[in-house]
Amino acid sequence: MAKYIVNDLKRALGSKWTKVYLWCTLALVLIANIAIICFRFIYGSNEGTFAYNVFEYASWCFLIPYYSCIMIGIIAVGKGYIRPKKGGNVLGAGDTKVVLAPWQLYIAKLIVAILLALFFLVAAFAVLYVITQLFHVNEGLIPWMIIRSFLNKAALAIPLWFAGISFAIMFLFLIDRKWKACIGFAVITVVVPQIIRIFSLDSIEIEFFRTIRTYTITQSFGLVPYPSYPERSVPLIVAIGLVYGIVAMMIGMVFYNKKAS
Repeated sequence: MAKYIVNDLKRALGSKWTKVYLWCTLALVLIANIAIICFRFIYGSNEGTFAYNVFEYASWCFLIPYYSCIMIGIIAVGKGYIRPKKGGNVLGAGDTKVVLAPWQLYIAKLIVAILLALFFLVAAFAVLYVITQLFHVNEGLIPWMIIRSFLNKAALAIPLWFAGISFAIMFLFLIDRKWKACIGFAVITVVVPQIIRIFSLDSIEIEFFRTIRTYTITQSFGLVPYPSYPERSVPLIVAIGLVYGIVAMMIGMVFYNKKAS
């Protein structure tokens, strides 16, 4: 199984969609830095136009990689839908040939997706640092305290991204059409949280929705950038990510195993 994970990760890293993901990351970082430079050009060297602001703004945008987890899941799963077999699925060829039970296949793909996401995380940070440093070279090196603060926030967001990966793999394994899996992912990560947010607004103020909003992933992402905010609880944010992720993993694995024929 370990050998299959290694080979499948190599396959995923060499995918054209991996290159597309990396190019999109580069484009977002360039847009962010160009926007800062344009703001400085128009309004002068005001607050909000320096290198550290790029890292601050980036921590506000952790929802973007969360929503992109479905793309990471698609890259990890591969082109076709793998229908589970009770006797196990024969995968690979030659020395890499393995027979994996449905639950083993599910876990293997989940691990590949997590490793792929970690690769993208490291790559995104490297691109963010290098490009921002080049755009703001006149300010000197970006202070370590700014980098450390950003990395602390990113580390706190990792359990939430794990939940996103778990959602993606769950839908991709339970639904054999990728576009339908994408719709399911969008409903659980975008539509449902937005409905909860709308009904929890002060203008509507339904207490039930105000309570459950505290335990949504999108609400947790909104609190990650603000260490001094009184409602920000590190244990709660970590627990929310891990609980949602593990529940999604168990649901996906159990029902995928039941689909075996």
